[in-house]
Amino acid sequence: MNTWFITGCSSGLGRGIAEAALRRGEQVAVTARLPEKVEALAKAYPERALALRLDLNDKAGVERAVQDACDRFGKIDVLANNAGHGYRAAIEESEPEQVEELFNTNFFAPMELIRMILPKMRARRKGMIVNVTSIGAVRGALGNGYYSAAKGALELATEALAKEVKHLGIRTMLVEPGAFRTSFYDEGLKGSGASIADYDVLAAQYRKGNAVNLRNQPGDPEKGGEIIVETALREDAPFRLLLGSDAVRAAETELEHRPTELRAWAGVSARSDLQR
Repeated sequence: MNTWFITGCSSGLGRGIAEAALRRGEQVAVTARLPEKVEALAKAYPERALALRLDLNDKAGVERAVQDACDRFGKIDVLANNAGHGYRAAIEESEPEQVEELFNTNFFAPMELIRMILPKMRARRKGMIVNVTSIGAVRGALGNGYYSAAKGALELATEALAKEVKHLGIRTMLVEPGAFRTSFYDEGLKGSGASIADYDVLAAQYRKGNAVNLRNQPGDPEKGGEIIVETALREDAPFRLLLGSDAVRAAETELEHRPTELRAWAGVSARSDLQR
């Protein structure tokens, strides 16, 4: 039986992951900023679920949550960094304090959780770290530059981490979801209060004030959670797992363009070599 530590379980993919793991008979530390939102899960599985308060902007609270999980279950086999939120703003319209909070929630806090839990995994020579990023980490979308940057940073750090811990028996997996029917597009989405007239022509495409959640996203968080758990437990789990047909299409479009551009400009790139 594995023990999971999952962030952001009050709704969406985080809850889907937690429910899928519990259905499989796993032990789960179910975390949320408001623990009462996950209390029902703990009551449904009293022997295997522990509801914990976790605010990623409270380092001492994060440390307490990790310690409480270890005190209850004795180990953490799988860390699933899922919690995060979006941010809509043109780069010039963004507000520094909001960007700092965005990066802390989507990048620095997940990396700090990894640093806290890695010693326990190293000691046992076993573990799996699942970092949920976004299709936004594959390509920067209009008005989502800082969100893509934060998720992209998590991806690149995870690439390095994978090389560092593989020989220790610790595995890593990135999950890149497309659009899912979650609260991400409601309370999970933040936006800048600033606006610059020169960007008004694009406003309908990105400003939060103009966003209307039609709740027609193709992704099912319950199915997504089941796939994440099922895949993470496989020995042949991929390093990157795209989640949703829309994510696959977006990645194909972006990744097909890159080698074309690379080849077109390879001659110019090579001109920078030192000639001897």
